[in-house]
Amino acid sequence: MQAHLATWWLWMPASLMLTACGLNMPRSEQSPARVERTLVSHSIQMDAGDVAVMSLPQRTLRVQQQLHYDVTEFNARGGVIDRREEHQTLPWANKPVDVIAGSFRTSLNTDTDGLLRLNLLNDGFLNLDYDNLRVIQLTASASPKIRSEVNLLIGRELRSKLHEAVDLIYGNLEEDDVDQWAYRVHRLSALGLSEESNQLENMLILLTTGDPQLQGEFMHALDVNQRP
Repeated sequence: MQAHLATWWLWMPASLMLTACGLNMPRSEQSPARVERTLVSHSIQMDAGDVAVMSLPQRTLRVQQQLHYDVTEFNARGGVIDRREEHQTLPWANKPVDVIAGSFRTSLNTDTDGLLRLNLLNDGFLNLDYDNLRVIQLTASASPKIRSEVNLLIGRELRSKLHEAVDLIYGNLEEDDVDQWAYRVHRLSALGLSEESNQLENMLILLTTGDPQLQGEFMHALDVNQRP
């Protein structure tokens, strides 16, 4: 009998501790709050800079989208504990932008930052009718009602530059000698097309890598008539 009582007293503190722990535990786990987001409005904006008239063949545009949400937060029992508005501005990333110039149509993609690089001297624009080119229309569209449009004007001076620059850049190089190559590079620079001038020079240097003598003659021709 004494042994039984001793065993009972030994186990009693442990059972009391378990009972106490059980009393302190929460009755049930609380479910996390539920959040509902409802899209109220969606718009697109294209920023082509402050000047609408293009003086150079290149233009970088930034395309962004604005989203407006109604946000409602509920507790575990479904009661509303918060209601607010949220606004997001995100880049129009890796998405197409339609380009229209008269009867010419094409599509360009923005980059991951929503930037669009327009260059009228890229080979994709060689079919443009420069004589009648007056407006470049760019459109970003998520739906018929969610769209943004920008018009860039093409002045007479740029149209003339485009005509000449296309021949300088894309004319047959094999029919020219090194002096004519150097003239093309210098003339592009004189037209204010430094980017195209540098690209053509680098391409000609690369093409003559296998012929050091020809490359040297080209470099000499460049030096004889320095760029403006």
